[in-house]
Amino acid sequence: MAPAPGTYRVSDESGVAFSEALNLWVPLAYDWLIKTAQRYNGWTTYLELTEHVQQTSGVRTRMLIGNWSGKLLERVAQLATDRGEVPLTSLCVHQNGTIGIGYLRAPKSVDVDPAADVDELAAAHRLLCYKKYASDLPADGGKPELTPKLAEARSRRTTASRPPPKLCPVHYIELSITGVCSLCD
Repeated sequence: MAPAPGTYRVSDESGVAFSEALNLWVPLAYDWLIKTAQRYNGWTTYLELTEHVQQTSGVRTRMLIGNWSGKLLERVAQLATDRGEVPLTSLCVHQNGTIGIGYLRAPKSVDVDPAADVDELAAAHRLLCYKKYASDLPADGGKPELTPKLAEARSRRTTASRPPPKLCPVHYIELSITGVCSLCD
């Protein structure tokens, strides 16, 4: 019995060249990301996006997501850039809410500071997407936001790394940087 092809049509399990599969998946991913941008603070995961394109196209791959999702998103980013579109791939994040370092290398129609925090950059780019497509923007136009999981993780990390404040043993207020209580002098 011949080994099953790595990328195949679900209908008959016939092999499909990966490049052909990408050609099918890119417009589906592009449309999915535009749909995602229609909801303020909307985002999708690599898993959701890759499952959507495979399910919708009827073409699947046995490759691990990490081995092909970057290629898919790079092609989507190029398509968006070619069309003068906002950086749609900023809407696709890992399960932990991070964008991934590959985002800095992806083609974009906007300027990018290579020293920028990649997740904060993606948050700013997501806001561009919402401003173009979302109908539920807040009255103030919104602000760049990290995904909830990432914001929570960063908050925990910041809180955990900060030592507790030194308190005056008499007045129980935080001491100034000099270590002297303002009520004790």
